[in-house]
Amino acid sequence: MNTEKQTGRLIGGLLLLAMLLGMWNNFGLTTPIFAEPGWLQNGAQMPALFGASAVLGIVTSLMMMTVAILAWPTLRQRSPSLALAYVLLSAIVVATNAVEQASFLTLRALSLQYTKNPGLDPAQFEVLRHMVGAARHGIHYIDKLIGGAAVFVLFLAMYRSNLVPRIISVLGLVAAPIQMVGICSALFMLPMNLAVLAPLALMLLVLSLTLLVRGFSAKEAAARGGGLQAA
Repeated sequence: MNTEKQTGRLIGGLLLLAMLLGMWNNFGLTTPIFAEPGWLQNGAQMPALFGASAVLGIVTSLMMMTVAILAWPTLRQRSPSLALAYVLLSAIVVATNAVEQASFLTLRALSLQYTKNPGLDPAQFEVLRHMVGAARHGIHYIDKLIGGAAVFVLFLAMYRSNLVPRIISVLGLVAAPIQMVGICSALFMLPMNLAVLAPLALMLLVLSLTLLVRGFSAKEAAARGGGLQAA
């Protein structure tokens, strides 16, 4: 039981760190790259930021994969199919994130060529900018969609296992589809309000802090399991 609590606290810490690093990467570290006049003009001036962001993106996806691996023994005892689905989806996220970071570095390569060849037709670079940018956004949204599905499975496994208060799991099961629907709207070239990402971010924060403080509530889960058997 103490081992489960310690594992839960470790998972909570990793979830919190991965979420904070991801938010900083998406909304802080790369801000200078995408500021006016745009990444095509800015990228060559800050190549190290591209590398740092790509490495950080891969690290955060690996951290989420580590969470799935750490949770596997505990979740498998209570819901083996969901535990397996969570690990598999987390592994897919690592793969899609690697593709995303490779496409992100393509932006840097195009920016460097733009700077090295000032005599070339700017219109050609504009066409390439749209094509390369669209490719990067496409894999980014796919990565986030699969990530949302992985988190949905995590909350469902938590609900089935009763390892955290049920209200957290229920709200997480509501928040994850909201994020996924918002991402799908972007995939279909519809406007996406960033506010749709807030509920899931909030519930991940609540889950991570809850686990960080109390770990897995193995005693409650065991009591519930005993009650179900008695019934």
